[in-house]
Amino acid sequence: MDFVGIDKFSLLDYDENVSVVLFAPTCNYRCPFCHNGDSILGSHFSIPFDDILSFLKTRVGLVDAVVVSGGEPTLMDDVISKIEQIKELGFKIKLDTNGTNPDVLSELIRKNLLNYVAMDIKNSEEMYPETTGVKNAKMDKIKQSISILMNSGIDYEFRTTLVAEYHSKESIEKMGELIKGAKRLFLQKFVDREGVIKKGLHPVEEVWASSYKDILSKFVECVELRGY
Repeated sequence: MDFVGIDKFSLLDYDENVSVVLFAPTCNYRCPFCHNGDSILGSHFSIPFDDILSFLKTRVGLVDAVVVSGGEPTLMDDVISKIEQIKELGFKIKLDTNGTNPDVLSELIRKNLLNYVAMDIKNSEEMYPETTGVKNAKMDKIKQSISILMNSGIDYEFRTTLVAEYHSKESIEKMGELIKGAKRLFLQKFVDREGVIKKGLHPVEEVWASSYKDILSKFVECVELRGY
């Protein structure tokens, strides 16, 4: 399975690192606010992996890291092999994941292939089906991935995109229980861009985002707003 997109230069996806970002072709969620709707809903474009490796070889010494993003990259049947080949070139690796494939996450960590993981926490457990757009949100897998990261010893963050239609004081409080004891959570401002699956959604206002930050600070060591 090949990647379907590449950002050849990013200063935003991995803090303090110049990065190349690779986009996986599919996802098992259909989050209404997802910016990559065109890709996960049936892109027929793909980039041969040999071409990606050839490009990355020209960036050794110029780029710090490769971000493996989505869609959901852990759904790629050969993602471990691909990350191994990228890692051999000397790049740091950051993985973006929704946490529904803890076996692959655990194996990547066991093989010492990851430098950083950003895992989405969509909402409270009760709100996961509505927020992800699927009835079976695989909460057992989500909880397993949360535990893996919190006990892995590698650097990680949890992140939540705040959308007014899906997040409330009640759901945020319950979400805090889900990740109690985590070291870092970013609350991200939703931006209604071209490519989102559902049009007409709204960001949570900053005053409410700040109140959600205060609530979550009871559960998580460091909570920050991103994009506000």
